[in-house]
Amino acid sequence: MSIKKGSFIISIDLELAWGVWDKLNSQSIQKIIEYERKICSNLIKIFDENEIPVTWAVVAALLDSKNKMITDQNQKAWYAPDILEKILNSKMKHLIASHSYNHKEFDKCSKEQIDQDFEKSIHFFKLININPDVFVFPRNQVFHLDILKKYKFKTYRSVDKSWYKKVYMFNKQLGKISNLIDKIIPIKTNSVKPSVDKFGLIEMPTSILLLSKNGVRSLATNYSMFKKIKDGIDLAINRNECFHIWFHPSNFYFKTEKQFDLLKKTIEYVNFKRQQGLIDIKLLNEFN
Repeated sequence: MSIKKGSFIISIDLELAWGVWDKLNSQSIQKIIEYERKICSNLIKIFDENEIPVTWAVVAALLDSKNKMITDQNQKAWYAPDILEKILNSKMKHLIASHSYNHKEFDKCSKEQIDQDFEKSIHFFKLININPDVFVFPRNQVFHLDILKKYKFKTYRSVDKSWYKKVYMFNKQLGKISNLIDKIIPIKTNSVKPSVDKFGLIEMPTSILLLSKNGVRSLATNYSMFKKIKDGIDLAINRNECFHIWFHPSNFYFKTEKQFDLLKKTIEYVNFKRQQGLIDIKLLNEFN
């Protein structure tokens, strides 16, 4: 499957506490409650101001007011229809993709469990008149594609095709180190293109994760990250392919201002190329 012109995608995984349900502590819950909504509001504002449509991959349990994780103290970490309302009412027409019901890793679930997950997620999306046909796998664990087809999904996001992923498949710890090196020293960038898998589903890989800036990840400077992103956008234009950035709002919890500076600089560059007629900004369902 080819693209007639270079394209650019932003996809955002909206999870709140569901994204780290198996690693939670009171501090992380507090960070989610304190930062997530502010960051999402700022993202929506930036996208509106720059006319950037994006794909929001949403955990459906965020719409379930009776989910078992909610208490009076932590409700805002698990239940967030207000964020969805802001996205749907924004000036830009964004895409809502499914990110499962409760972010369980698909490689660790049986087909019966996955069936139940799809049924529950579809139910809650229908309550807000959303019928997603794009799927983003929890923690990018691409499994059970036959069930994806069964529930009439057409497109899914798959993993980054960068060199460090090959290292990760060999050794997870070395893969994490390689991922950091890949961002600190912008040796190589990559553009991607959609393909059709054996189930007739459209697979769209990612190009780069906008890393958090906590701990050793802060070694990946805005200079090196932007160079990698800029080179990737140029490559997508030259090859008539796609440059696909993804992140979570939680990737902006640390050094928030610097993260937004990087995002704004990226958008400014993409818009410059868009004004020249060299690139289109797309949603993940626009390759169907």
